[in-house]
Amino acid sequence: MMQKKRYFLITIALVFLFKFGWAQSGSYAASFLELGVGARTLAMGGASAAAPGDLTSVFWNPAGVAMARHLQVGSMYANLFNKLEQQSYVGALIPLMKNGTIAISWMRLSVDEIPRFEFDEEHARTAYERLHGLAEQLTAGPVDFFSNSNDVFIFTFARHVPYKLDLGWQYFEIPIHFGFGANIKYIRQQLDQNTGSGIGVDVGGLMHFSLNDIFSGTNYGDLFFALSIQDIAETRIIWDTDSKHADRVARNFKIGFGYTQPLPFIKSMLSFNYDIDTRYSGNTHLGTELLIRSLFALQLGFNTGFFTAGAGINLWKFRINYAYQSHDLGNSHRVSLILAF
Repeated sequence: MMQKKRYFLITIALVFLFKFGWAQSGSYAASFLELGVGARTLAMGGASAAAPGDLTSVFWNPAGVAMARHLQVGSMYANLFNKLEQQSYVGALIPLMKNGTIAISWMRLSVDEIPRFEFDEEHARTAYERLHGLAEQLTAGPVDFFSNSNDVFIFTFARHVPYKLDLGWQYFEIPIHFGFGANIKYIRQQLDQNTGSGIGVDVGGLMHFSLNDIFSGTNYGDLFFALSIQDIAETRIIWDTDSKHADRVARNFKIGFGYTQPLPFIKSMLSFNYDIDTRYSGNTHLGTELLIRSLFALQLGFNTGFFTAGAGINLWKFRINYAYQSHDLGNSHRVSLILAF
């Protein structure tokens, strides 16, 4: 009887597929989006829901771009997890008349040259047996290689709404700035010969006011509060398999808080940001930044318990940032560039 043969992935490929949702068990569908973009934000632990004005805000809270005042273009490239993955990003932000802003973004995460082996189905062994030396190990080389790619294309529209809160004639008015934004995103994933795709929607809001307007001072800080709802309709990723299998991206409520404190004695600014997600058992993000003379910046943070750090420099219209992120699967380094006109 002719033996049937099937293919299996090497152990490391399986780890990555299930860890980041490429196997699409449902709970982690399209979770490559959780990696985010922007070295400054990543150096601050990914705490950016309440940080306005940055092109990369669309990945954390689309309302963040509502406060942008200048045209921005940006990019980032990184080899992640001991160079097993490649991450690429480009984006552009365009302020419009009447306090509107649009942005276009693309991000890809890919793994190339994943080896594929043959094995005898009648003598198949479990992964546990192979990992613990209870089964004969493979000795032949791979029969071929395949790749995995994950792409997202995002169109963002946001609007800045200034408002004056009137506390009555015997008190005063407090200027409050609101930002509202929405993403329409197209997700496309390819694993070997199969492709899955879907369209999702994110919405977000941001509120900002200055403590100077409340306490009639000059060196008080600013407060930021944010709420972003990612994949509000639980985006469905439909695959081109015979069964038309569909994975559902879980809805995420991202709540953010930010505070900036000027330090006039050293002509600097100190910022604190904190985010919490409802998806994935409530991931938390904490970060701080010291901006010195609007020229140099140092960042520290924690992303769901993993330490992050980074630095940045502002030269003319360029902002260059570096981020270090620790992780169980390997530490990563990112460099991003934003040009503001």
